[in-house]
Amino acid sequence: MARFNKQSLHSRTMPRKVPTRGFLFVILLFSPYLLAEEQLFLRSGVREYVEQEQLVRFDHLFESLGRNKNLPKGFELQTLLALSHYPELDDIKINFIVDDVSIPLSSRPHWSSMLRSARNRTYQVIIDSEREGARGALLLKNQPFNAQVGIIGHELAHTVYYLNRSLFGILGDALCQLSDCRIGFERATDKRLIDYGLGWQRFDHARFVRGRIPQNQISASTAEGGGGAYMSPAEILRIIQGHEAYANQTQSSAN
Repeated sequence: MARFNKQSLHSRTMPRKVPTRGFLFVILLFSPYLLAEEQLFLRSGVREYVEQEQLVRFDHLFESLGRNKNLPKGFELQTLLALSHYPELDDIKINFIVDDVSIPLSSRPHWSSMLRSARNRTYQVIIDSEREGARGALLLKNQPFNAQVGIIGHELAHTVYYLNRSLFGILGDALCQLSDCRIGFERATDKRLIDYGLGWQRFDHARFVRGRIPQNQISASTAEGGGGAYMSPAEILRIIQGHEAYANQTQSSAN
């Protein structure tokens, strides 16, 4: 076997051809690190995140993605998996807050950081902790693991959007929430989430909640109202089936 020639790599005059075996040696030596870096952030779709299978990744995900993140107690792994689809948020400060609030989840910049540049702001994802009756299905704590990753991913899709918004743009978005333009705003967020590879997780979330809330209680103000402010499972599925990020996944995955 030809020996690896270190001198040829460091000499001032590089040879025109690098020995094939030496080149393969370098690739094999560093490929585990290259693959680890490449797989940290995902843009392709993952059909299902299973909690027991993902627990072994927790330490690595936390070390790599936990910087400047105040993770929500009880939902740390789900949040890290969702973050793994958003490389833009790697160093962004995000506080996840679990509290008794009026809506299931929301995302926004913290008011005290609004005058800073987008990447230096502090962002919040607020998670509701209490809701009674059938609408308790909207609570994150009552949803399946994969669906939890999906709806957290929806809120992080908002955060990615805010990275490209000025102060006045964010104020305009806040006013939008009070009018019909909110429909386009939220549906664009679902589309963004699908583009980042979390379409199946959002699909599972929408299907889970729609199966547990009576149809007469579903409205455009919830994350289940097909044709309203949020995409229905059928709408999400149609986009997934025609999206290159999910090219290797068949229709049977929806069953």
